[in-house]
This record gives sequence, C-alpha cells and structure tokens, in this order.
Amino acid sequence: MPHAKKEDVFYTLLKEFATKVESTTELYAEILLDFPDSYPKIPCMHVCEHECDEMVKRIMGELYRAFVTPFDRADVSSLALAMDDIVDDMDGVVTRLDLFNLDETRREARQVAELCLRAAREFRVMIDHLPNYKNDPVVMEKAIAIGNIENEGDDVYHTALSRLFHEDLKDPRCTLAWLRLFDRMEMCMDSFDKAAGVVRSVVMKSA
Repeated sequence: MPHAKKEDVFYTLLKEFATKVESTTELYAEILLDFPDSYPKIPCMHVCEHECDEMVKRIMGELYRAFVTPFDRADVSSLALAMDDIVDDMDGVVTRLDLFNLDETRREARQVAELCLRAAREFRVMIDHLPNYKNDPVVMEKAIAIGNIENEGDDVYHTALSRLFHEDLKDPRCTLAWLRLFDRMEMCMDSFDKAAGVVRSVVMKSA
C-alpha cells in the first residue's frame, strides 16, 4: 500500500497557527461578551499573543532554511505576519480595556467580537483547505467570505461611533476610551481581511 504524501511543513505550521488564531479569537470574544466579569481572563490573552509570536518565529526559521516553498516565499511570510497582526490587534483591544479602567461594555463591542469569531472560523477552514488551493474552490470562497464579514464590521463600527457621539455620556473620558477601543476593534477586522487578502492573491496568481 503506497504511503500518503507527507504534507509540506509550511502548510502544517500555517494550519497550527490558524487553529491558534481561532482559539485566541474565542478567548477575545469571551472577554468582550462577558466584560467586566471576564476581567480575570485578560492575562490569558497576553499568553496567547506570546505563543503566536513564537509560531511566527518558527515559520520564519523554516523560510530561512527552505530551498522550496509551496507558494511564493514572500506570500508565506506575508501570511504569517498578517496572522500575527490579527492576534496583536486583539491583544491591543483587551489591553486597553484594562488600561482604561472601564466597568461596562457596549453593544457594538459585543457585535464586533461575534464578527471576529465568525471570521476566525472561516479563516481556519480556509487555511485547512490551502494545500489544495489550485483546485479547491473552498479556499477562495472563505477568503471572500472573510472580506464580507469585514464589511459588516465596518457597518457596526460606523454605528458605534454615531451612537457614541450622539449620546450624552456623563464622563467625556469614557467617550474617548471607547473611541480608541472601537478604532482598535476595527483594526482587528481589517487584519482578518488583510490576511485573507494574501490568500486571495496566492489563488489569483495560480489562475
């Protein structure tokens, strides 16, 4: 019986990374959905961010040693760094929740958290199918779906800002804090789309 072809190390590492991004996004969503009761979970987010940094280092180390990569070397690097940006931005949101000493959350923050979780799940499936990107339509379907989720995030972001500046919040510092937080949350959504954009580019180059 012939042995199954061994998966390229880069696909294996990217799949592990995408799974980690998904689990980190689950934690991110838990923190935003349950805040402030979820406050004790914030340090766990910093641990995840550090673990993702280590995953990037491993991918870059493999790139340095590899003579052949499954797709363009620069795209492998760009995808790994874009995935790291997703987690960095989520960690940035959670860090600011802590620094700004907020004692409640807002409706749109919960909505964006749920959108991020949807994007993370689509992203993980997309990367799972990536080894066969030349023939598997699921890769591009998921990459496009992530872009559509990001568009939904833009709508929520604009609603969040409109509501924030049309309400008479008692403490202007609270308005400023949420403005900064919503900006950072939008960056998270953008980061998902940028990472998916690398994959869209990889697929298009092979067409």
